[in-house]
Amino acid sequence: MDDLALAFEAAVVGRSCRVERREADWAFDLLNKTGLAVGCHWRLVSPDGIVLTDEDHGQRFGLPEPVDAEAQANALLAGATVSSAAVDQVTADLCLRFSNDLRLDLVNNSSGYEGWQGSFDHGGNEASIIAMGGGGLAFF
Repeated sequence: MDDLALAFEAAVVGRSCRVERREADWAFDLLNKTGLAVGCHWRLVSPDGIVLTDEDHGQRFGLPEPVDAEAQANALLAGATVSSAAVDQVTADLCLRFSNDLRLDLVNNSSGYEGWQGSFDHGGNEASIIAMGGGGLAFF
């Protein structure tokens, strides 16, 4: 399994990212059949702190209109590419670092539900990595 986790990490490096809010989850499209379906909490972090999270979506925070986390995430990640990726094989958290000094943290926050699923090309075949409830990874 270590080899497949490393293959996933390598597959996302150098890719740009587009974010889409869907009805029940978030999609992080890394292009060319590579991406993430995310049902767990996520956050974008700068060197100064947390910039945006999934829970900010729709909140007002005293602003004139609610936060559109999809639009803000896309603006923050525009022109950036993934410079490194790391999957924690115990918790199944994922950290993507971007060329603009932002990082995307996926926090696998359930002991029962799957947190996120990644799709990527592995040796010419489509492969999936799944963050299992309670931690750990599954591959298909």
